[in-house]
Amino acid sequence: MKTILTLCCISALLFGCSSTTPPRKDFLLSNLPTSQTSTDRLATPHFKGSLQVADLHALSPYRSTSLIYRESAQRFVLDPYNGFLAPPAQQISNLTRQALAASGLFTAILPVGSSLLPSWRLEGELQQLFVDVTNPAQPRVSLSIRYALSQIEHNTPRIFAFTQTEAIVDASPEQAVIGFNRALNTILLQLESSLLTVNTP
Repeated sequence: MKTILTLCCISALLFGCSSTTPPRKDFLLSNLPTSQTSTDRLATPHFKGSLQVADLHALSPYRSTSLIYRESAQRFVLDPYNGFLAPPAQQISNLTRQALAASGLFTAILPVGSSLLPSWRLEGELQQLFVDVTNPAQPRVSLSIRYALSQIEHNTPRIFAFTQTEAIVDASPEQAVIGFNRALNTILLQLESSLLTVNTP
């Protein structure tokens, strides 16, 4: 009888453990481009007028808040237990505004929902955001963003496309987010450098 009770207790314990769902972890992206230091901010704006940064669009499946792992060329897996506190495209849009406001490239960066008419408009698309584990011994993250800068009076935008890959220590969600932050930091600095090449009236 004792043996049966013991087996029942063990079975109940195992069943309970197997049905327990681990808590989800959510992360925020962050960046600190070197241009945010006072010594790197432009004394005179390169662009005359204000800029409005539209929220980035995101290709599917990058609209998801879950971390995405690339296991092979054709297989992408969403992590149900680890992801982002807010959609990545939304976070990147906000960080783009912050970086450009700190750079001094424009006279002003209009806040979201502003009723003022900007001189320039920056739109974009999140095209890639995943943890690449096709080679498990060398995990890395990949981030790809396409920006389009247009002057309000002109219809032809200037396109800037950036892809950044960063090696990470392991494929854990914590290391993945660190890698994404490094990649985003690099892309935002590349965006600032590219904007400086635009001829302004």
